Amino acid sequence: MSTAIVFGANGISGIALLSHLSSQPKSQWKKIIALSRREPVLDHQDERIVFKSVDLLGPEEKLEQALKEAGAKDADHVFFYAYVAKQDEQELIDVNRLLFGNALKAVAKTAPKLQSFQLQTGYKYYGTHKGGKYLAPYPWKEDSPRHSGDNFYYVQEDLLADAAKQNGWNLATSLALYATARKELEQKLVFPGSDVSWNLPYDHSIASHNAAFQVYAAVNGLEGAYNIHAGKPITFKELWPKVAEYFGLEYDDPPKATQAISDPPEQVIALHSVDQWAKDQGNKFPEIAKKLGIDSSVFDYATWDFVDFATSRTWKDVGSLERAKQAGWKNEVDVWEGYKAVFDRLKELGVVPKK
Repeated sequence: MSTAIVFGANGISGIALLSHLSSQPKSQWKKIIALSRREPVLDHQDERIVFKSVDLLGPEEKLEQALKEAGAKDADHVFFYAYVAKQDEQELIDVNRLLFGNALKAVAKTAPKLQSFQLQTGYKYYGTHKGGKYLAPYPWKEDSPRHSGDNFYYVQEDLLADAAKQNGWNLATSLALYATARKELEQKLVFPGSDVSWNLPYDHSIASHNAAFQVYAAVNGLEGAYNIHAGKPITFKELWPKVAEYFGLEYDDPPKATQAISDPPEQVIALHSVDQWAKDQGNKFPEIAKKLGIDSSVFDYATWDFVDFATSRTWKDVGSLERAKQAGWKNEVDVWEGYKAVFDRLKELGVVPKK
């Protein structure tokens, strides 16, 4: 009977993991300690879930006390999803180093029975946020060398490795908010990028699928890094029309890129910048939220610049699942069904309107 600690329990990934753990029998998971800065956004209806609202950037003693009160002394598995977004790379590194470091220190002091600490990272590890010379060779594998320069994932990975030695750990939401506002403004669901990104294959990571693997890794004692994605890459040419249909919007195919693509590719060609659109239209968001009966600050949850980046890169995202398959992981999920599940959950949370 295991006890889990889940950092970042109110995010899409954290909620997916809580749902997956709740689906497991009590004989396997006797307690689930959920931590987030905000109060729980869902009633998970599972008496095993002990929710603690605590700021990972706040006083260390408060985090330690919250873990102790929740029963961390029995915890044997930790799942980490907490993250603070910053546009400036050094700020991003600094704040997430502090965030993660505080969690590691608190767990080391309060969870003496710890067996596994899982840190969820992403394809930024392979330089996909930089492009060009920073991209790892395709398909991206877990033993790919680190790119030159800074990367907050490298910082966190090193912190975790050091802690282990010493002590023997989202696009869908922003798209939903973009579509919601575009609909109320009677605008089409304009694709930010060019025909290049429209037709390139991209791996997509589905929160519920990631959660299932992470539990699989925990209970099977898997160690090290594992790529996990839905199973097959998909193009926005396939995905975007389904997003538009879900939210009842029209769309047009994007225009051709206005510049030649370098080799290796490194441009981010956003012909329609969602980030700029949000700045131009942002004064209307509170009125839209009020009209729809949703949280007045809901549009603050969006990372508009990430929508631009995710849909406008001129290089593909393709990673290898060979290592996970060798560990016995055979599951695949449909990318669109994964997005749809997130959209449905956002309606349940009141982040976007139900109709």
